[in-house]
Amino acid sequence: MAVFTHITKEDLKDFLKNYNFNNLDFIKGINEGIQNTNYKVGIDSNDYILTIYENITDTNDINFFLELMIHLSSNNIKCPTPVKNLENKSIGRIKSKSSALLTFLEGKSISSIEESHTYEIGKALAEMHLNVTNFKLKKKNDLSYNGWSNLIEANQKKLNFLEENLYNKLKKELNRIRDLWPKDLPSGIIHADLFPDNVLFLNNKVSGLIDFYFSCNDFFAYDLSICINAWCFNKENKFSKEIFKSLLKGYQELKPLTDSELENLPVLCSGSALRFLLTRVDNWNSSNEVDIVNYQDPKEFLSRLKFHEQINNIEDYGL
Repeated sequence: MAVFTHITKEDLKDFLKNYNFNNLDFIKGINEGIQNTNYKVGIDSNDYILTIYENITDTNDINFFLELMIHLSSNNIKCPTPVKNLENKSIGRIKSKSSALLTFLEGKSISSIEESHTYEIGKALAEMHLNVTNFKLKKKNDLSYNGWSNLIEANQKKLNFLEENLYNKLKKELNRIRDLWPKDLPSGIIHADLFPDNVLFLNNKVSGLIDFYFSCNDFFAYDLSICINAWCFNKENKFSKEIFKSLLKGYQELKPLTDSELENLPVLCSGSALRFLLTRVDNWNSSNEVDIVNYQDPKEFLSRLKFHEQINNIEDYGL
């Protein structure tokens, strides 16, 4: 989340005319993130999040994400809920851009990850996966392995700047991943971006999952592999077997992994590490008129990819 589009109180008051509200209390820009413009706003003594969509221009995609949040909220998954306007629509317009007003969730992201946290994350992810089976909308994963080749080709110079001959190394690694990629695993809607900054904690319990804007259809175990890469490496980028085991323990208490899911977890972890390495490289210097943006270092995912390359089976992770 970040501030790309500046709005005034008057802009927001005009936007809110199509909602059943009375008083605008405050508006404050949220600086974190790189995808959309976000403001915390106070309305009638309640807090909300106003999201202005910068990179997502297809209203069908936006509608998918918002309907998913509505579905999850109605199934007791803690996530923001879109507020419908007087026309019973979740999508509005502000500064000629698609926008949505979402409920505000209490809690904060954590910076120091402990086993108790990843146990709760595992449970929260499993709860989400169990509650999307009857969600009728579908969305292709545009950032699955079929799209990684294009990212490698588009970023050849940047990759070789990051590490000598990395372009050729990643082409070879992608071929390895493709050869091993599973064809049929339990699947459905996944979050696809459940990093620590997209999970809120309150009193050491998950109080909310946020930022569903990469959600799509894919293997549930691939979603878990993203969490492994996001949560199971410490600040020195060293893999923690204890954190890994607590994540899987929480997940499997609610949704046991199949033998095939466990067997394929190493290649899925390689794939998700490659995906985030490539998108982080692609994001380097690719923004226009960015005010405050926190770019993320791709090197940490290069290190994680190299770690997963050495894994032969699930036991090598410490299970």
